[in-house]
Amino acid sequence: MFKKMFYVMSIIIFCAVAFSGYLHEQDINDLAYVIAIGFDIGNDDKLKLTFQISIPSGNSSGSSGGGDGSSSSEKGVSDTLNQTVECNSFNSGLNTANNIISKRLNLSHCKYIIFSEELASQGISDYIYTLENNIELRSNCNILVSTSTAEEFINSSTPILEHSTSKYYEIITTASRYSGYTSNATLNTVYTSIADDFSETSTMLGNVQKEEGSEDESSSGGDSSSEESGSSSGGNSSGGNSSSSGQTSSENGMPTDIIIGGIAVFKKDKLVGTLSKEETVPYLIVTDKLKECVVSIPSPFSEGNYIDLHIYDFSKTKNSVKLDSSGPQITTDVTLKSTILSNDFDFDSSSKEDIEKIISVASDHLKNQIMSYYEKTAREFKSDITGLGKYAVYKFPTISDWENYNWPEKFETATFDVNVEVNIESSYFIS
Repeated sequence: MFKKMFYVMSIIIFCAVAFSGYLHEQDINDLAYVIAIGFDIGNDDKLKLTFQISIPSGNSSGSSGGGDGSSSSEKGVSDTLNQTVECNSFNSGLNTANNIISKRLNLSHCKYIIFSEELASQGISDYIYTLENNIELRSNCNILVSTSTAEEFINSSTPILEHSTSKYYEIITTASRYSGYTSNATLNTVYTSIADDFSETSTMLGNVQKEEGSEDESSSGGDSSSEESGSSSGGNSSGGNSSSSGQTSSENGMPTDIIIGGIAVFKKDKLVGTLSKEETVPYLIVTDKLKECVVSIPSPFSEGNYIDLHIYDFSKTKNSVKLDSSGPQITTDVTLKSTILSNDFDFDSSSKEDIEKIISVASDHLKNQIMSYYEKTAREFKSDITGLGKYAVYKFPTISDWENYNWPEKFETATFDVNVEVNIESSYFIS
């Protein structure tokens, strides 16, 4: 009888606790969801933050005076509100934005965190640690460095083929899977690479592209608008950012658009250089992140012509590190599959000899690209973004031995041996 009573009371207490709800319950309609955060150097204070806030679909058309139910893209109206504030720190800026906007900002759906190139050159570790400590931000939130200001980048982020800016951010993140022109970096991976001592940090690289003839007046224009928005505008500065074409416009009316491609290279937490879209391909290959891409190689049959190859990963890239008195000796073995996409008039797809010529040229071309990438990161940037230190750390019996070896300094003197094997599976051509 006592056991029965105990079980019944336990069930009653469990149900009372589980279904009672939270004392601090907050309605979803009281929240404003941030989808991107921009970090810039402020004018007077230490920091300038730009929050890109998603406008509910029922309100986006109404905010521009339209009420017929048409989508925001059809009317050329942005589905986001951009609020810029100047502050001393991230949390104080978030609190200031909450004070300006009628709803509490929620970061649980944030897709991108954008740092300006100027701010990233001074160091981002303090901001990364603060963001990682925020319980609302997800660890898979993407990190990007913009060569323009972060405010300008966010103001120019207006999708053309998508109705939702949030969905647009999700799609451009997956571009590296088939283009090979960028590599995703998340809050978690950036935090980890800053904290450890056997790899360096790298992030996606972006910029604002203007039509020819437009002047870069956005920085001065953005500063004045941010001062107003930080005081009394309540974020109205984003109301006219998008044009009917789905692009944004600079002050002289010329359309602008964002371009994501390349890699921002860091030494610890400071930006030290960038890699172009083409230089990103060897990075993806040696880090075993390549899914697929298109590579143009010089034609071995006619001077001045090129042959396009569809390259995709065949087997895991093998990296090894040998340590001696002269410095680390790094060996990279790469095996790739490919198909021929473009033809050359002098190329016979049924000829084994012609196929062998293409394989030889492709292997040498990719080897030279990888060697150039290694030389640039080691000699110019002095930054091991490949993470080759993880192949050397296990050779040391203790942590103190590894720290005394000083891998970041030794990496600058490393020698590289690269071997590339390209296998052509098909040419898609019929002779």
